[in-house]
Amino acid sequence: MPSPWDSFRSVRDVRRIEDEYVEIDLGAGPRRLARGQRHLDLRPGGDATVAVPAGGDVDWSQLDRLPSCIAIDWSGPDRGLCAALAAHPAITSLRWDDADGAVELPETLRVLRLFAPRAGFLVGAPDLGYQLDLRLRDAPGDAVPPGLRRVRRLWITGGGTMSAAPLAALDDLERLRLTFTAGPGSLVDLPAIAGHERLASLWLDAAYGLDPAALPDLPALRHLVLALTRRTIATTLTRRFADGPVALEISGARSAMWLTSNLDNPFRDWIDRSRPFAEEACAAYRRAARALADPTPETAERALRGLIADLSAINDAYDLIDTDLREQAWLAYRDLAARLGVPAASAEPWFDSERRF
Repeated sequence: MPSPWDSFRSVRDVRRIEDEYVEIDLGAGPRRLARGQRHLDLRPGGDATVAVPAGGDVDWSQLDRLPSCIAIDWSGPDRGLCAALAAHPAITSLRWDDADGAVELPETLRVLRLFAPRAGFLVGAPDLGYQLDLRLRDAPGDAVPPGLRRVRRLWITGGGTMSAAPLAALDDLERLRLTFTAGPGSLVDLPAIAGHERLASLWLDAAYGLDPAALPDLPALRHLVLALTRRTIATTLTRRFADGPVALEISGARSAMWLTSNLDNPFRDWIDRSRPFAEEACAAYRRAARALADPTPETAERALRGLIADLSAINDAYDLIDTDLREQAWLAYRDLAARLGVPAASAEPWFDSERRF
């Protein structure tokens, strides 16, 4: 026979579960979230954690209901975002897409990811960003905003060629990572960083076009990483740092023959997950890119839909497209759509409707 305490425990458990959830409404409709939610994606689109009104005020006071939140993803103009971060010091990480306007970051922020900030975006921070871990992707000229010129930790993701010249004024730089998303993977103006007396760690991703002889001697350098590079570059730098204080890490050294076939393919580095998987993904991209020869609206749509259908089928077979590769697939798709002259308003729905990954 059930004990009277069973009923009591049932009610108590229901109340405890209900207390673990809260209703959040930033101005575009309510959403039920766990009170312990740590990350909020507030960018427009299907993956948004909570909808944000397209215009007008955002009810940032709703963040009071999420005391465990430490990270926010945002897009577009400020709309009160920085003031909200200042009022919620537990939020220490911010991803900001298409940042625009002029803003002042709070002193509590520690990680800032700027994805394709608009030209003219002005951002300031206490001590010119000395406490920030700054990550830039597709920034105009791959340049650090002047208001953040004292950053010590910097990661820039750019296209096929980057210049070290904009880094010359970053005197406090201690850790630098540069990631190339296309060929040839060339880092030019390398002498510009020769005066960096505090730069202890340098990490280069897919720097297939690096000139090893142009890499200056850096007095504080103790850690050099080459992730995805040419075998000839790896050999040269291995000899150079064989007897010095620099710890050299090399992974994914490619042959000249492999690079001849794949250097300009955005899925080239998926080979580190699986060679057959990468070869099929690269072939799918090459098929889609054939439409660039005669990009009519019909051939462009067919190529873009076909690319996502092919990647979905490949993932059905290998189950290897995780969050990182899904974002790489999206960026490759978006770039191809732009080259084919397809407006983003048309291309983005095709991506979501066709994919199964």
